[in-house]
Amino acid sequence: MQLCQYPSQSRIRRFTLEAIQIPIVYNQYGDYDPDGLLYVLEQDSQRIQREALRRFQQTPPQPYEEVQPLVLRVNLGDTVKICFRNQLDRRLSIHVQGLAYDVATSDGTSAGFNRDSTTDGEIEYTWYADTEGVFLFHDMADPRSSEEATNVHGLFGAVIVEPPGAEWFHPETGEEIESGLMADIYQPGKPAFREYTVFFHDELEILDKDGNPPVDHRTGMPSSTTAISYRSEPMRNRMPLSHDPADSGEDISMSSWVYGNPAPPILRAYVGDPAKIRLVHGGIKETHVFHLHNHQWRLEADNPVSTIIDSITISPQECYTLDILYGTGSRNRVIGDVIFHCHLYPHFHEGMWTLWRIYDRLEDGTGKLPDGTPIPALLPLKDRERPPKKDKMHPGYPNFICGEVGKTPRQPPCGVLDAEGNPVVCPTPLEEANFVENAAPWALYTDTCPCHTTGECSRCGGRGKCCESEEKHEASEPSPEPDEKCGDCEPYHEIDEKCSSCEPCTEPDEKCGSCGPCSETDKTCGDCRKCRKIEKKCENVKAFEIALVQAKLTYNRYGWHDPEGRFFVLKEELERCGGL
Repeated sequence: MQLCQYPSQSRIRRFTLEAIQIPIVYNQYGDYDPDGLLYVLEQDSQRIQREALRRFQQTPPQPYEEVQPLVLRVNLGDTVKICFRNQLDRRLSIHVQGLAYDVATSDGTSAGFNRDSTTDGEIEYTWYADTEGVFLFHDMADPRSSEEATNVHGLFGAVIVEPPGAEWFHPETGEEIESGLMADIYQPGKPAFREYTVFFHDELEILDKDGNPPVDHRTGMPSSTTAISYRSEPMRNRMPLSHDPADSGEDISMSSWVYGNPAPPILRAYVGDPAKIRLVHGGIKETHVFHLHNHQWRLEADNPVSTIIDSITISPQECYTLDILYGTGSRNRVIGDVIFHCHLYPHFHEGMWTLWRIYDRLEDGTGKLPDGTPIPALLPLKDRERPPKKDKMHPGYPNFICGEVGKTPRQPPCGVLDAEGNPVVCPTPLEEANFVENAAPWALYTDTCPCHTTGECSRCGGRGKCCESEEKHEASEPSPEPDEKCGDCEPYHEIDEKCSSCEPCTEPDEKCGSCGPCSETDKTCGDCRKCRKIEKKCENVKAFEIALVQAKLTYNRYGWHDPEGRFFVLKEELERCGGL
């Protein structure tokens, strides 16, 4: 692109769109909207309808991955021509919010004395991409919020205006794409980034796999459903593993070990990848609060002193671009599954949550999750260092984690201590092989050195020398003799003499189940302290013993109460009150 053309490229981008009506299946449990509506590119219409209907006829009905809100991409300065063909038996339109257009011809409404720009046949709209960002479009031929209208059934999408000269490619194949929720964006003179479009819905009109309104098995009452991008993972479908009526299953409700992946699209990246989330509220009634764990962004992306936040309230029809600080994994470069959800808990409970999966090793399309689900390829961004390949001791997240599919996941190694201060769970050799440098208890797979996280370190003044000095100190430590018991489980500065009940952890017939392979984790060895190798002694530690109590909570003198209130108390408070 020549400088004289920046940012106006005088280019016309043309898209031919259709609206189709199909049952939209929202999850693997078969919850569906029988009257689902969505915009699609004309060339994709027949394929999507055919495959979506085929999967709907399975038992239970299953979702089709290409049934997703339509996302178009253009460059700043483009003129956008939308040819909209409506073959349904109702008037429809496309109304864009935030881009310039001629209200007389391209408003997508029938309002006042303006020309009717809705259609029961074919119409062309012209938009002008004069501002970077993400912009919602939706039907305005029927602007009602009722179940007879179009919005509640999903008739919305978005157009993203990228920087001049930017190009976008499929994250799995590297091919240029015309539409898609996710894309890799390459822009002149700036780093490439992962782009994710996330749509929040209003409460859905939905049926379960048997064609009935969903019911919460815990209460026997009708259960609402909320969604992200035509998918929903309500907790009512994630049944507890036990048949105990008192077991709510809350402790495992978000575990992929037990239930597999949640239905809403999972964002994927390698640790450190630059990333932007294009957040869109497609609904017209309800407010949501988008909350992303372990990451932050600035309220005003281009303002270096703007407030740093990790949650944002989003009202109907609003759109935001979240430019994630420090890239995927944030400043501490965490790997694994990071949850994001609506922070209004009823919406969270009703299915409005999913994951950002952050990989530590190259995914080339040959890998599988522990439950056998294939892991799609993810191409590294071309301007970043390629992630390392997998090997026997580094199979990539989550395959180094000790767990059993369909069973309650065990507690993280080194993260929980018993009454004597010993780790309840020690790492397996495979888990330990994947620790980060300078791992610490409760932070095994995320960088904890203050040099890297806060930029400050009392030991080295932020110069990054503490890690180097620790490595030299550890190198000077005498190694334990090969015939010592549990030689791999010594504390940071000395061998744990109490661990006499263990054979060496490296032996194949080891007795120390919590330090051995996953198949041996049903055995126990309370004194095995492999994780002490990473304990850093500190004199300035204050320990709190905290109890989690469940009891009736009364909120006011009128008797408003929660019969299953849950709250934390200090152990000494319990003792002072005589216990529970």
